[in-house]
Amino acid sequence: MLKSLMKQGLNAVDDLALAADRRAQAPDTLVNVLFHSLYESPAHLGKGELGPNQDVTVADFRGFVEEMLESGYTVVSPAQIDAGLPPGGRYLTITFDDGYFNNTLALGVLNEFRAPATFFISTDHVRQNKAFWWDAFSRALARSGATPGEQKIEIERVKTWTPEKIDAFLCERFGPSVLKPHSDVDRPFTPPELRQFALNPWVHLGNHTRDHAILTNCTPGQMAHQIESCQHALAEMVGYRPIVIAYPNGNHSPSAVRAAQDAGLRVGFTVAPHSEQLPLSDASRMTLGRFLFFGGQDIRRQCRLFSARFVPSHALKRLMHPAY
Repeated sequence: MLKSLMKQGLNAVDDLALAADRRAQAPDTLVNVLFHSLYESPAHLGKGELGPNQDVTVADFRGFVEEMLESGYTVVSPAQIDAGLPPGGRYLTITFDDGYFNNTLALGVLNEFRAPATFFISTDHVRQNKAFWWDAFSRALARSGATPGEQKIEIERVKTWTPEKIDAFLCERFGPSVLKPHSDVDRPFTPPELRQFALNPWVHLGNHTRDHAILTNCTPGQMAHQIESCQHALAEMVGYRPIVIAYPNGNHSPSAVRAAQDAGLRVGFTVAPHSEQLPLSDASRMTLGRFLFFGGQDIRRQCRLFSARFVPSHALKRLMHPAY
């Protein structure tokens, strides 16, 4: 009850800030938005195949793209960001993290609106057909009666570990089959599927480390290995090395940024909820913020908040999670 009241209060304060904002949708702005999974329709929500997530359907995604385009945004690729965005515009980057096969559901919208999107791939999940650990853990906890809120608490606790420790913990507690995907909803791409997906002219791939390693849990040597291994695997699977990385969970550090740059990456995304003012500096281009979009919520309101100068709930999140 208290958490719900706090959320309602923050929403009300956000709306007041938005009403007072005279610079919403200002020019010389880059807005980056983060998705993970897509559901084909509302009927697929709540089946428990994925951990607690953004609950975005294809219809939600189409509505988001339509709203941002109608608000005057131009959708851009990482290469365009790297080259320098022309002054005077409002720009949008659409991103998907992890490498879920269900991301293929975005293609109809991207083709329809001729909008580029960047998909960040955790390559060992693709190569090994391994479920993403947070989905596997969430399913196992749900079977034991844990609520979605309890699942989130457990997932946050385990996030502080290395990928090897997480996999070992899950297999020991629930058995080795725990990391086997259930269906097309929760599984990653296969290498041939990813290769075919990458041929779409609106699809751009990015580095999301070999094992979805939260880099601030790693030594500098482990950081470099996770990033370079992903670069090498993507070159083998799709024929090119990306120029862009999304730091898993958004966590980054000067060592992580240096490791990314040493691997040839020139654009980097966090999950700090803020837009970027243009022109970008070399430093800001490697630590770009991103907003989360949620399905089942007011699309126009969310898009307006992405464009606002100051949003209290976003500022609070940045304060609570400085590693973003």
